[in-house]
Amino acid sequence: MASNEDARAAREAKLDELHEKLTGAVESLVSGDDWRQALAFAARFRSRSFINTMLIWVQHEAAFEAGRVPEPFPTLVAGYRQWQGLGRQVMKGQPGYMIFAPVTGRFATATPADAGSWRRLGPREKPKAGEVVRSRMVGARPAYVWDASQTDGEPLPVPPAPTL
Repeated sequence: MASNEDARAAREAKLDELHEKLTGAVESLVSGDDWRQALAFAARFRSRSFINTMLIWVQHEAAFEAGRVPEPFPTLVAGYRQWQGLGRQVMKGQPGYMIFAPVTGRFATATPADAGSWRRLGPREKPKAGEVVRSRMVGARPAYVWDASQTDGEPLPVPPAPTL
């Protein structure tokens, strides 16, 4: 069984790999047209950060060039459990697209105006009476998403088209 240090080192290696992919993706945006395409692509995935859309774009492009996906642009991306909730299953052998997922922590204080008074709550720790609790991002971890073309199962629902 891997120790906590081994797991931490593996996670750090994956985060470094993700950072390298992101750096390469941003370095490839050299002209105004490149940036326009990147922003148009990011607009299709509004629930994802620009960083994660860039990572999805680069990895999907590599998957398309390798012949693992049929379309040059992803249509809908979701995590493994999200696909299962939609009645779909990730196809065997399809690698996911690694993205940054936020790690949040819960913080509590009796005096929210005092920035130094916030303390981080433990995993199952409850706040004391009268304390205010807020969550905030404390780090990032690697997570995986898959495109709809990498899944089998129930047909995806078609969103209703607006009528004028």
